[in-house]
Amino acid sequence: MYQSQTGVLLTQNEAIILSVVCAVVSAIGTLGNSLVFLAVYNLKNHRKMPDLFITSLASSDISVCALYLPMMIFSLNHGARTDHYVIFYAAKRFLGHASMVASATNMFAVTVDRVIAIRFPFKYVNVMTTRNTLAGIVVVWLVALTYGALYARDFISTIYVSTHNLLMLFTTLIMYIYIFFAAKRQENRVQSIPVGPDAAAAEKKVAKTIFIVVGTYTLCWAPLFLFRAFVHPLRNPLLFRKGFLWIQILLAINSAVNPYIYCIRSKKYRTAFCKILRIKRNDGRQ
Repeated sequence: MYQSQTGVLLTQNEAIILSVVCAVVSAIGTLGNSLVFLAVYNLKNHRKMPDLFITSLASSDISVCALYLPMMIFSLNHGARTDHYVIFYAAKRFLGHASMVASATNMFAVTVDRVIAIRFPFKYVNVMTTRNTLAGIVVVWLVALTYGALYARDFISTIYVSTHNLLMLFTTLIMYIYIFFAAKRQENRVQSIPVGPDAAAAEKKVAKTIFIVVGTYTLCWAPLFLFRAFVHPLRNPLLFRKGFLWIQILLAINSAVNPYIYCIRSKKYRTAFCKILRIKRNDGRQ
């Protein structure tokens, strides 16, 4: 056994298994989130406010898949030489926690957008302008980067980051319960939107898609909070650290699957993804 840079005693086989899982998730997630960026860019005139929030969410997801997971692989395979990689380790702490906070807060922002769209359909266009949406995204990232910087410099403990994410998750779930009942009560009003019933149905489908994203997010994050409740970090430090490594990978898997949820649920994204992949394939043949 040897002590990885994460401070956990791992066997060589455990380190290899964790590294392979991280590499697979990194490749799948980087591809999927890159497709989201390209799809939203190619939408142009068909781009809507939810697409901007989804792009922001994809930004936090791709930072996990393309940057954090390769750093995790490096740390798993370079022993306990943390003192040789002080800057690297600080960057890894910053990136990991900033990305986690960004994901949770982006989920919250996306849900607020859906609450306004379903609860106030006639006011949505005036409230969720491009300027207001971009301002909201900037606030999300300022919060995430602040948390990441404070944690990387040991000014705050991980409990603050976990509390923020738990609060965002809990509030998001409450809002979706509200969305469900509001949609039921005001279905007739939504169907009477001047742009037509097709647009109303599209809005409801977007809400359902994001609900699936939030549900998947909840399933991936629930073990983090439950694990802390059942395994005490001081009483069972080795078990806690090993278990926490796998939970971190589960959180990364969440970042990898979101783009494929969009692809399955949204014809718009399916079409855009297929077009992008077809163009790449043709270019390769030429």
